[in-house]
Amino acid sequence: MALIRSSAPDQGGFSLVEVLIAMAIGLVILLAVITLLATSTRSRQELDQSGQMVENGQFAIQTLYEDLRHAGFFGQYYANGLATPGALPDPCVTSDATALLAALALPIQGYASTALTSRADVSATGCAAALLSNGNLKAGSDILVLRRADTAVTTGAPTAGEVYLQANVTSAAIQYGSSTANLPVTTADGGAVSLTQRNGATISPASTRKLHVRIYFIAPCSSGSGASGVCATGDDTIPTLKRLDLGASGGLPAMTITPLAEGIEFMKIQYGLDTTPSATDSATGLSGDGIPDLWSGTPTLAQWSGVVAVQVDLLARAMTTSTGHVDDKSYLLGTLAIPARQDSYRRHVFSTEVRPVNLAGPRSMQ
Repeated sequence: MALIRSSAPDQGGFSLVEVLIAMAIGLVILLAVITLLATSTRSRQELDQSGQMVENGQFAIQTLYEDLRHAGFFGQYYANGLATPGALPDPCVTSDATALLAALALPIQGYASTALTSRADVSATGCAAALLSNGNLKAGSDILVLRRADTAVTTGAPTAGEVYLQANVTSAAIQYGSSTANLPVTTADGGAVSLTQRNGATISPASTRKLHVRIYFIAPCSSGSGASGVCATGDDTIPTLKRLDLGASGGLPAMTITPLAEGIEFMKIQYGLDTTPSATDSATGLSGDGIPDLWSGTPTLAQWSGVVAVQVDLLARAMTTSTGHVDDKSYLLGTLAIPARQDSYRRHVFSTEVRPVNLAGPRSMQ
């Protein structure tokens, strides 16, 4: 039987040249996709880094703003009339009630770094040897001390070892929390109430509030492995805004370190001083008008009580470097000139001017 030949055309494969061309085109497309993905990933990382830097900077400046606004708040007690102490109070005092009470005369005080490579001199404080040692302070940054009472009145059982302020209009007392106390029936230390306040015809125990003494500083690391969280050799190198808080540890009053915002590289403070008019007002016992007449980063002892405004400048830095970026910008924080760092970190300046209402307000009522 004869075979019938199919009329369909012969099926041929790709030639070697065609395969090589297809592979080359595929590789070009694949390379383009990989490049696009890498660029997109890098852009997302840069965006995340910038976002984190801005968020940390905003949080840091807002925290300082809010605390400065409340500086000098001691409930009904009017600390503006207190006599200026003979020396700058030690902000690290914890167990000396007399010293803590006298220090209320200066709700704001600070320690300035005089140069980019120098640290603020806190050698006269009780924290100098440990919590505020040179290894735990970043050179070039200032230190800010704030004193105020909590806005909430404490009732019931206080925290053992915490420092409390009981005050009325004319008098105040420092007390240490005791497990036997029951506010306001007793004092915070469990004693009999002697300070009272009047509301119309009602006489009741004076309000008791937790006393805050806060020391803001820049540390050279975010997580310290030393005692009490102090930065030590081998720790990370992320500069961080931290705070020493007057609190309690093991039932005893103590200063503890609280990290606040990573990447805050420098902090500089300028203080607005109210110096005119110099005559004392008979109604308030104060001079000035609540408006700053001059600015200083290093007020004298006599000038600290005249602080009515505070300028805060922060330089925030990203957590990690950015590929291809060189920071060739210089920065001016208050009087501190920071030359171009010439590294791969992105940076941003955050600033705010604060009017502490409890310090400036009474003067502006004259």
